[in-house]
Amino acid sequence: MRPGLPNLILVTAASLLAPLCMAATPSAIAVPTRHAPPPRPRVCADHIFAGSVLPLHLPHGTSVAVLGPGSIAGDAYVAPAQLTAPAEADLIVSRGAAVNAQRLELIPAPPLAQTLASVDADCGVTLYDRRTLQRLGTFATAGSPADAAYDGGSLIWAPSSGSSGWRYTPGDAPAALELGPNTSALLAIPDGTVVQANRDLGGGEQGALTVLDGAQSRRIAVGRTPEGLAPTRDGLVLVSLTNDDRIAAVDPHAGGVVRTLSVGQRPFGIAVDGERGLAFVALNSIARMAPSQSGGVVAVDLRAWRIARVRHDARLALGVALDRTRGRLFLTEELGTVLVLDEELRSVHAALHPCALPWLPTIDPAEQRLFVPCPRENRVIVYDLATLREVARMATSPYPLRVAVPGEAP
Repeated sequence: MRPGLPNLILVTAASLLAPLCMAATPSAIAVPTRHAPPPRPRVCADHIFAGSVLPLHLPHGTSVAVLGPGSIAGDAYVAPAQLTAPAEADLIVSRGAAVNAQRLELIPAPPLAQTLASVDADCGVTLYDRRTLQRLGTFATAGSPADAAYDGGSLIWAPSSGSSGWRYTPGDAPAALELGPNTSALLAIPDGTVVQANRDLGGGEQGALTVLDGAQSRRIAVGRTPEGLAPTRDGLVLVSLTNDDRIAAVDPHAGGVVRTLSVGQRPFGIAVDGERGLAFVALNSIARMAPSQSGGVVAVDLRAWRIARVRHDARLALGVALDRTRGRLFLTEELGTVLVLDEELRSVHAALHPCALPWLPTIDPAEQRLFVPCPRENRVIVYDLATLREVARMATSPYPLRVAVPGEAP
């Protein structure tokens, strides 16, 4: 509703005329009928950028219209492609003669310099000031975003189903980006190549990498359930193949798998220390739908292409992030902890306990911070890398999976 205005109550003409048609006795005086307003539409974000497509969750039996900029398309609100100044739009929901409203704040799409992005699976991509962590707004999307990446001066994101991603370049409206279907991860390599992991071959479990190299696009079949991506210093891309229990090294330019390595049950997140020639892979092992003692983390010697060491006491390990300055790993477990290890896989600090379900961690080397998304709580916990003390809690749109920062490199 607009600030300062009471809720709209609609009264039918028949109910207003009824008292005039009856005897003027106390028992005969009719009370005008009031229609209870329908609930407001549920929206995942109310501060959205130009170019957003905002899914609407409407109460049963209602219809919706928009008062202000933008339009309604099916069960979504479509914001103007571009704005030169902030604006407001009201979603007017009606059921019969009763109405209610939801205010949206519309924001011009921002510059990307000094930003970072939270990938919020049930809404879109939310941007923050990289230094202050101030929330700037959300690029809402009709698809469920699986990942995002900064590609030079642009930001790209892609949904977990379907094949239409988006590229936002400051000064332009977000543009559709044709990718392979069913995204699980995105990686932007500094040479301008974009690599997408997608599960779409053989009924969705056999997967491939889609490589965008300028105007060219190529597909590389890699194996079952590709999940994690990480670049190496020699121009290859490592991909974890969760249901094959392997990782693969792929040449994105030559268009083929160079080699594979069995690493243990259900490899998931992956990180690379290019200087030491090591890769670290989280093992999300389960047995009979429960955590398995085979889970943990494995270190791979990339030069010898063999397992260097393994640690099995991390159960349902999911993501791994590397603090190259201090040689520390952060390993998230689905059971609510983050292990802090050195590159020999030894514990070097008490485990962190950010939330019930910590997802894929990210390190911002420029600001010396660790980001741990908490999907169930709709927030990201931020730690100082030097002290490992919690320094902030970033409110997100629903179900954050990862934080993307500019300049991620091996």
